[in-house]
Amino acid sequence: MPSQAHSIRLLAAALTAGPLDDSAALVERAKPLVGDLKKARWLSSLAKKLSREFGVAPRPTRRQVADRIAAHPPFIKAWMVGQGRVVAGFVEPTMAPAEGAPRSWQVPQIATLEALAGELGLHPDDLGWLTAYGAAEHYRHCWHEKKSGGVRLIEMPKGLLKHAQRRVLRQILDAVPPHEAARGFRRGSSVRDFVEPHTGKHIVVRFDLEDFFPSITATRMLRVFLTAGYPEPVARALTRLTTHAVPAAVVREKVLEWGARRRLATPHLPQGAPTSPALANLCAFRLDCRLAGLAKAAGANYTRYADDLLFSGGEEFARQVKRFVVTAGAVILEEGFHPNHRKTRVMRQGQKQHAAGIILNERPNLDRREFDRFKAILTNCVRHGPQSQNRERHADFAAHLLGKLSWVGFLHPAKEKKLRAIYERIAWGE
Repeated sequence: MPSQAHSIRLLAAALTAGPLDDSAALVERAKPLVGDLKKARWLSSLAKKLSREFGVAPRPTRRQVADRIAAHPPFIKAWMVGQGRVVAGFVEPTMAPAEGAPRSWQVPQIATLEALAGELGLHPDDLGWLTAYGAAEHYRHCWHEKKSGGVRLIEMPKGLLKHAQRRVLRQILDAVPPHEAARGFRRGSSVRDFVEPHTGKHIVVRFDLEDFFPSITATRMLRVFLTAGYPEPVARALTRLTTHAVPAAVVREKVLEWGARRRLATPHLPQGAPTSPALANLCAFRLDCRLAGLAKAAGANYTRYADDLLFSGGEEFARQVKRFVVTAGAVILEEGFHPNHRKTRVMRQGQKQHAAGIILNERPNLDRREFDRFKAILTNCVRHGPQSQNRERHADFAAHLLGKLSWVGFLHPAKEKKLRAIYERIAWGE
């Protein structure tokens, strides 16, 4: 005879196999496991309780439902008199998207792990191998020095995992829209869309989020896939495909503060995986909602590009900016992110307002010092040859310079035309 804990787990698995918004459907779903409904009178009240709590919420985990069953007095009372027994049984899992916007997401219907493997073009054994934490190392690791100091770990998935992640990106994540304020890592949007709402403003406030990707945990991603309607086994497999815990030996290669080490060693969003930018936007949806509402209440604009957050407004916003900075910082912390206070900037119209390397005072424009430095590099390439200026040893220095020219043209076509005239005079054959 199964124990009470085992019976609760069996019942929770059956109840979470489909939507929880209809108490009558929940009773029917659990009927094969409880047998005689006359003896399981507690089931009806439990179903009503679950449908009230989870009917319009994102799909709950089995553990959440198991906790509610274990705390349901009619079930406990029935168990004590021998009327709460649950037998093993199988309930066919189905999709169960949350109420509201998620029902319009055109995500593929995937109810089983076998169907997930087929959707991703994997053998079921390969899916199991890729989703088993610690079974094998599916990432390459590379430390990069930051210009501002410190280091950043790039986690690059190996071939088979990268193939699976790209399928997840194209077939699932591209169908889920991020918040309107998220301007990075989305089709049809660019860094110009990020900064343009903040040009010519009386005051601009910039926040930076510390360890943006590593601070997004597997738990957050599980919620995204559950909200989309995937059964828990499928949602957990998708979460494991898109998260990574860095091996201890790699973490020890650099001297890091305790919080950074813990974030890397915990399953998190890997910076370097093709799915990470889109998932970062989705996991920051609540953050964007709260900050957009806060900005609107203060008479300000708000946009976000990855870990860069911008707010701007007029004199009304300027009068309350000190209180706003404190409140916004508290919201960021409450949502599980970490503001880098050393990089928080309050920039008024009388000083240089800038973000993402772009000047915002009148219109999106180039930083004058960066423009002059790039012009000097091109001029020296003409005078002394391009190799004399390739100090960072780019494999294709010409392509590197063309990329910088394109960036100048993106913001200021007239300046790009002048610089391109200099570029055309470079003697590459010498």
